[in-house]
Amino acid sequence: MDAKQKLDALMKALKDASEATEPTEETPKVEETPKEETPTEEVSEDKKVDDVAEKIASKFAEALKASKESEADTQKKKELAFGDVALNDYDVKIDTLRSGKEVSIKHSEATTLGGWYKSFLNKDRGGMLAYHQKLEPLVEGINADGGFLVPTLMYSKITQLIEDMAIIKPRAEIIDMTGMKTNQLDINGIASNPIVSWGSENADKATSSMTFNQINLTPYKLAAIIPVSTELRDDAPANIISIVTRAFAQAVAKEEDRAFMVGTGAGQPTGIDTYVFTLYNAGGALAFNHLNSAYFGLAQAFRNKAVWIMNGRTMAGVANLVDTQNRPILSMDGIVTKAGLPTIKGAVVLEQNDVASDRIFFIDLKQYYIGIRLPMTIDIADQATIGSGANSISLWQRNLIGIRIEERVDAEISTTRCASEISNTGIS
Repeated sequence: MDAKQKLDALMKALKDASEATEPTEETPKVEETPKEETPTEEVSEDKKVDDVAEKIASKFAEALKASKESEADTQKKKELAFGDVALNDYDVKIDTLRSGKEVSIKHSEATTLGGWYKSFLNKDRGGMLAYHQKLEPLVEGINADGGFLVPTLMYSKITQLIEDMAIIKPRAEIIDMTGMKTNQLDINGIASNPIVSWGSENADKATSSMTFNQINLTPYKLAAIIPVSTELRDDAPANIISIVTRAFAQAVAKEEDRAFMVGTGAGQPTGIDTYVFTLYNAGGALAFNHLNSAYFGLAQAFRNKAVWIMNGRTMAGVANLVDTQNRPILSMDGIVTKAGLPTIKGAVVLEQNDVASDRIFFIDLKQYYIGIRLPMTIDIADQATIGSGANSISLWQRNLIGIRIEERVDAEISTTRCASEISNTGIS
């Protein structure tokens, strides 16, 4: 085969290969290689043809590589465009707070948590293991009792709803005890302040002293049990998470607030009502002057941040009282037209129906310390009996599953000077 035939055969092969390739984008231009200087010595015709063929093959290979890289870039762009769908994820409303603010999570989060919830209830079938891995690090581990930590996303929503429904916890001083190696936290406080005095030049300085007290936070377990049917477990839609968070929040908030108000301190937090504050006895006939005394009897440092706490029946009685100008003591300005709370002398009035109706508290709740030792955990059972007496329910007989949510908390007042109390209101 002579040189011309070699070259013709090579060009035909390159043409056939080019037609078989269908690049998605226009083949990039290949820069021409600068012409080499004409050699001074004579080169054979075969050598010239081989050199040209080699250069053509090299340029073709470069063009083919560029075409494939272009295809890869196009595919990558398509994948990125598909991934952008997550950015359009819409919100799923869980609840509305008293302030009017909506509590919501993303639809994808609700779907994932709904799957976690169903899988958790089916963990005996092995389903929990898959979601336990999938939700990491949301589900961080297993506690000593074999329970699973509530996923962070769900826990934050439950906490948000609890703070909306409770009156004490949202306004108290929260202390995170989760990283402590011991179960008790000792907090030192000042029982009495030093006294200062003026003196003349070269005279002895007056001496003074101060005393300290100590409060101890030793967390106690608080648990709430909610029964759900196996049918709900099997058929639960993604938005089951809104039902679960609301039920848990109501159960925990109700018991927490009760303990923080009237808890005995034995096996539960020490409630505000357990302490002895500066007392004003209404003598069975609550009047404007008693509220004035309780208000101005509190030190200014606490008074400016204090709130009133009373029973709903007591609030109704106070609403009938008037000042010396015949104006209602309980102010409801703006509450009818927008979210808000009633006030007395500008301080918010909170309704707490665990406290007795014959007493009223005026207190700076930032002096009430709440220690949280263990965040919420979840356990389940389908063989237990819940309730007592005539109200007992057999989970097994009714095809129910009991979901128990549990936490460990304690609470104490740092100083009794932070509150004043009106007793014997005469309201029942």
